[in-house]
Amino acid sequence: MSLLTAEKISVERAGRVLLADTSIQLAAGELHVLLGPNGAGKTTLLRALSGEWPTCTGEIRLGNDVLPRLDAPQQARRRAVLPQQDALAFGFTVRELITLGRHAAIDHRPDTTKQVIAAVLQATDTAHLAERRYPELSGGERRRAQLARVLAQVWDVPHAVLLLDEPVHSLDLGHQHTVLALLRTLAAKGFAILASLHELNLAAAYAQRVSLMQAGRIVATGTPETVLDSPRLKSLYGEDLSFTAIENAGSRQWLTAAEPTRSAIRTADPGAARS
Repeated sequence: MSLLTAEKISVERAGRVLLADTSIQLAAGELHVLLGPNGAGKTTLLRALSGEWPTCTGEIRLGNDVLPRLDAPQQARRRAVLPQQDALAFGFTVRELITLGRHAAIDHRPDTTKQVIAAVLQATDTAHLAERRYPELSGGERRRAQLARVLAQVWDVPHAVLLLDEPVHSLDLGHQHTVLALLRTLAAKGFAILASLHELNLAAAYAQRVSLMQAGRIVATGTPETVLDSPRLKSLYGEDLSFTAIENAGSRQWLTAAEPTRSAIRTADPGAARS
């Protein structure tokens, strides 16, 4: 069941085409990951799907409803958005921040709010931070607190859409896996989740579907096994990547970078420009 569909959408800003003729479907029960180099259009696509940036062509539907015809509260009750950056400067505690996420919820009963906040604090490993002031947190702690706020918004919605721009940014290795395992669990409960990542191996390990983006277009979509092949990734990232089987890693293989070329090493060497 598709919970969010975009058909041939394009985005222009300041006379530049940032997204061109792009289509994507987000299905209930699926963690869908966007991959691509910097500037490929991942954030632009997420902003368009969330309604933050208008499209100049195509159509976006949230369920059976055309997205722009829904007002902000109607959208917020069915999908939640984690932007790449936040500019929160107020001294809210983490608990107060998460409570903000419940403002759009239909069920405002105090007992429900208390239960949801407790659940998302535990799920994101932020319970021990609940009474800490947000500005005092580390980058990774802030990221998890913001994710908890986003989850609180739709935690009790049967089929919600999550649009997450780099949800594991600034997280240590253990919390990267904690967050992605949580997203897989939410997908299994019926959520449709689209998340942008830069870590190819995390996408290969957790995503059920991946889309590769390049120059404002989706160039491939499918399962990690069918999409993450060496020639396609070489075209995207300009690096030779090979697949390596790792003992006890399950059925998934891992991507490893080939030894960098001499020209790449020379370019990266601070002394190269002086030689």
